[in-house]
Amino acid sequence: MRRLFLALLVAALLGGGGYYWYGTRLTGGQSQTAKANAAPAASRAVPVVTQKVAVLSVPEQIVTIGSVQPIAAIAIKARVDSVVETVNFAEGQEVKAGDTLFTLDSRALDAQLRQAQANLERDRANLEKAKGDVKRYAELVRTSAISRTTFDAAVATADALEGTVKADLAAIEAAKVSLSFTRIIAPMDGRTGTVNAKVGTMVRAADTNPLVTLTQLRPINVAFNVPEKHLPAIRAAMATGTLPVTASIAGSRGETAEGRLSFVDSQVDQQTGTILVKGEFPNADTRLWPGQFVDTVLTLRVEPDALTIPDLAVQTGQRGRFVYVVKADETVEVRPVTVERTHGGLSIIASGLQAGERVVVDGQSRLSPGAKVTERSGGKPAGASSGETAEGDRQQGSAAQDAAGRSVLTQGKTGGGAT
Repeated sequence: MRRLFLALLVAALLGGGGYYWYGTRLTGGQSQTAKANAAPAASRAVPVVTQKVAVLSVPEQIVTIGSVQPIAAIAIKARVDSVVETVNFAEGQEVKAGDTLFTLDSRALDAQLRQAQANLERDRANLEKAKGDVKRYAELVRTSAISRTTFDAAVATADALEGTVKADLAAIEAAKVSLSFTRIIAPMDGRTGTVNAKVGTMVRAADTNPLVTLTQLRPINVAFNVPEKHLPAIRAAMATGTLPVTASIAGSRGETAEGRLSFVDSQVDQQTGTILVKGEFPNADTRLWPGQFVDTVLTLRVEPDALTIPDLAVQTGQRGRFVYVVKADETVEVRPVTVERTHGGLSIIASGLQAGERVVVDGQSRLSPGAKVTERSGGKPAGASSGETAEGDRQQGSAAQDAAGRSVLTQGKTGGGAT
């Protein structure tokens, strides 16, 4: 029994020692394998797409949506009561200033003119008789053949008839003016709209509906609202010269109309915080049509030597915007930057970078400060081929990017503060 117990004890010690030896050997081998695998992983370069900071001429523009508005749209109405006799144009026809649009029945007004002319002849005859009476009475009153009262009455009659003749002349002029209203002419060049009065229609001067509306197409205005924060820049740019405005229509295959800024409203709309401005366009080809919505671009100035990088390169962390800059040894550092503005997929850098430096455009999610990088074949950012927007790419920053940005920004800013 005692021998059996000792045999079991020896067996247990041998088993425990063997298990310990095997476990230690296995753990050590795994550790060595992990170290062997970690060494090449640490030295492996991250494939990225880079681009150099470029110096370009970049315009400062305000892009918004505007509406096309005619400079003048005139409602053509009758100014006398009559009947439409002829319509001398077709709906939608372009007419010139002075062209006859409508003619009205003029017979009643012709009769009024002839009556006024007849009244003038009658009153002129009476005036001549009264002047003769005054002349005769002047001789008689000197010889006391008639009383002074009779002479004064004759003078008064002549004066009254002279006034009547002047009134007749005015009536004739009024009749001629009314008669001219039976021929309705175009007051300007323009395009006619819907004709509301056909031949035989009775029209009155008191009618509210126009006979037709005449719209000016050349030149034409494009009105749009811009935020009030841009007003100082617009006024400063206007002081230096004419500001170009372009307008493009959806579906026009990229064709644009060129114009100039012609009007800035005198007040800011307090409800929207915007101000109304207008651009005037020659519109020789009538590409712009009243009532259309167009994409409007107002150019304030052109910055000749702007530092630019793609929007995709700019990342946003808790401390602001930053980029990954590739150093000479092909490692990256986090650099805070100040973005002045954006234009056409480019960010204009106010501070933080210098011309010629390389920045990472794609692949930032796998980077950390000091990581080694290599240029990826193809050279196109993944976001560019998949249709992602620059703003969406900037908002994809991972927790590793934010941590990297926080660590560097906490240590000190090396090229200007982040916005």
